[in-house]
Amino acid sequence: MSTSIHEIHRSVADAENLESVHDEEISVGDVVLSLLQHPLQIITRWNWKSALMGAVLRASFYFTVYKASKETWLVTMTAVLVELLFRFFTSGISGALVQSFRRAKPAWLATLIVSVSLPVFSHSVEFVTHYAQEAYFSNVFAPSINNARERAFAVSVLVSVISAIFNIFIMRHGVLLVGAGEDTKSLWGDLKSVPWLVIQFVAFLPSQILRFIDRGQFLHAAGIFLSFGLVIGTLMGTFRGKWSWAFATSLGSWAILLSFTMLVFAVETIYRKYFKRV
Repeated sequence: MSTSIHEIHRSVADAENLESVHDEEISVGDVVLSLLQHPLQIITRWNWKSALMGAVLRASFYFTVYKASKETWLVTMTAVLVELLFRFFTSGISGALVQSFRRAKPAWLATLIVSVSLPVFSHSVEFVTHYAQEAYFSNVFAPSINNARERAFAVSVLVSVISAIFNIFIMRHGVLLVGAGEDTKSLWGDLKSVPWLVIQFVAFLPSQILRFIDRGQFLHAAGIFLSFGLVIGTLMGTFRGKWSWAFATSLGSWAILLSFTMLVFAVETIYRKYFKRV
């Protein structure tokens, strides 16, 4: 007896583990319904690869910001330890959540959901954790002296948004997956794939801008360029509470995007001229 489309969608939405669904594409709605009906799958599919990478990278980030703010070694290492411990737990959950959307369509909506929900979740925990450390346990855990926590938190939000988008990008390419059957690779196998995926990820927006320019769709190209700086600047200004940061970050973002666009243009031109087969 054939299975109706309605029954297929119902079975996907009711799945206790989205990785047990073997469809190549799953609607965003079905993913959301499955997560709402079976939220514990985020814990059971805790992504240890994301936990390990996230904890190490964020602890390193806090170390850099705190030392740049001229905090003492005791204050710096306290913040690093706090970040390392809570990030190890939350990054594993975040990784499981991102992995849930890796086959979700439309891709833009899945990316939007991930890029909003993950920073909200992780930074709510981050704010409470570091605030509690300094407000209630300062006699045990040394608090920051030069406002390093505020600086780190503001920049960390931006890092989280970019990180969330990058994570769903690489997971769509089969990297950093856990419990995904044959799609799961070893951590070393994942790490070997990351450099090329980083290049693809970084080149994505510049390539889109150049593609629109080549088609004569200059407004589309300008829209991507302007939106990039405005979004990043708004995020930084909002979470730092200083609009001077928004202005400076927007200018910096546009400068970076322009530089990468020119670089991608040069590489593509050289490739087409000297290496592409006719």
